[in-house]
Amino acid sequence: MKRSLAILGSARSDGNTAGALARLVHDLPCDVVDLAALELAPFSYVRDYRDDDPFLPLVERIVEAPLTILATPVYWYSYSTSMKTFVDRFTDLLFWHKPLGRRLRGCAFALLSTGSGPEPAALLNETFDSFCGYLGIRNLGTIYAAENGPFHPDSPVERIRAYIRQNAGAS
Repeated sequence: MKRSLAILGSARSDGNTAGALARLVHDLPCDVVDLAALELAPFSYVRDYRDDDPFLPLVERIVEAPLTILATPVYWYSYSTSMKTFVDRFTDLLFWHKPLGRRLRGCAFALLSTGSGPEPAALLNETFDSFCGYLGIRNLGTIYAAENGPFHPDSPVERIRAYIRQNAGAS
């Protein structure tokens, strides 16, 4: 069975974003990777990374997953620090790991964001749209939940869940 992948980018592994992500993927074939548990180096123009840097193995999992969900709290209208660091590392795929970067074309992604306001952060959604467009990633939509509340009514929750179920299939 193919399993989707969720990347949790929150300073709190058990916070609101983790809770919203758990609600979203409950009983679905989806693995969660918590960026707080990884020692992911920031992007380096001189490729100053440890030998066991987790970024490339994580991208290998992403290109094999039917769907990748980026889950982040909204920090000043944008990604959290750990998610921004993760997204910045995609630059490696443009400079030094182009074949792996090309394998992202056509991959499906979705964004789950959480915040204190009643509405999703438009700037964050625009940033995610641009990220997907630049890399040729299929953007399946953005989901928003305020604090511990329900998902925003305009969020494509059921469409994302159905996509995960339909694309799990047998491997």
